[in-house]
Amino acid sequence: MISIRNALLVLGLTTAVAVGTAAAPAGATLADSAGVATAISTNTVAPVTTLAGALDCKPTSTMSATWTRSTTARVSGYTVKVHFSDGFVQTVELPASAASWSATIDKYYVTAYSVQYSVTTKTDYGWTKESAKTAAFQC
Repeated sequence: MISIRNALLVLGLTTAVAVGTAAAPAGATLADSAGVATAISTNTVAPVTTLAGALDCKPTSTMSATWTRSTTARVSGYTVKVHFSDGFVQTVELPASAASWSATIDKYYVTAYSVQYSVTTKTDYGWTKESAKTAAFQC
């Protein structure tokens, strides 16, 4: 009988503690702060410099451009664009080591239309920067 009484007493105390604990609200408060200086910067892609174009007018004419390569890190290549006065744009992909370009063209096209050149610097992380256009050339 004592062990039944002890068991009931233990069961009663356990139930009282469980009910009392569940009904009690939490009393913790947290307060902490820390100041952190955040600086976000972005790089820019430097365009090529000293871009110079030329047009040699012969029956088979030669278009050409020279430039000083971009100083931006991780340049992956250049895109030369020939802008025709009728709105057509011809593009040529070149490696990062390039600093000049030339191509032949039928004289008719550079007599009928003027051309300007620009060079877009491309990086291996996907950023680009196009130079200003050269003066217009026409035969």
